[in-house]
Amino acid sequence: MQNLRKNLRALIGIADYKSRDHRKFYPWGFAMNGQTSRLEAVRQIIFATEIARIIETGTYRGTTTEWFAQFGLPVETVETDTRFFSFSKARLSRFPNVAIHLGSSVPFLTRRLAGANMNDRVLFYLDAHWENSLPLREELQIIFARQPNSVIVIDDFEVRDDDGYHYDDYGPDRALTLDYVERSNLPAYHAFYPATPSKQETGARSGWIVLTPDPAVAARLRTIALLREV
Repeated sequence: MQNLRKNLRALIGIADYKSRDHRKFYPWGFAMNGQTSRLEAVRQIIFATEIARIIETGTYRGTTTEWFAQFGLPVETVETDTRFFSFSKARLSRFPNVAIHLGSSVPFLTRRLAGANMNDRVLFYLDAHWENSLPLREELQIIFARQPNSVIVIDDFEVRDDDGYHYDDYGPDRALTLDYVERSNLPAYHAFYPATPSKQETGARSGWIVLTPDPAVAARLRTIALLREV
């Protein structure tokens, strides 16, 4: 029964793709929730920190993945839902630099980073959290342990001093906040909020944060005017 349900959702995903419905391709307006300041900040992060590859958790409909693909860097993304996986696989098929995986983010990161080159500078875009699924703590622990010179961007995150940015809150110890990160038993890290006030941002105005364990990477992030250190 479970396999039948997955196969049915995969077929629905293909039907979604073939419909060419703009709302299915751009459910939040554009990549990164249609937030133009965030898009520019991440573009600058990619170049300022000399990112070698991009890994995304939570593909959903591949809107942000498609934007990442256009930098020409290797991009990997993982999605747990067969409907969104099949849709995104069709959507991203024209990009030879993109690999999309079906599965949960924590096993994927564990497997993917087990033999990774620790000298590669990777941008991780973490967006696999949704309602009952909150793998963020485990994702961060894996990344910090195995890719210590990484840059991590977390979507749907609280910006403490700007409540115009909304964030995901699923109850006690399940809110995407700095308190949650601080309780995650991580090594020392540097954190940056968006410098753009929410009232000047476009799109969904979802909060976000940038983390890095690497002091040298943090020094480069400080040169980006669209970021402010926490």
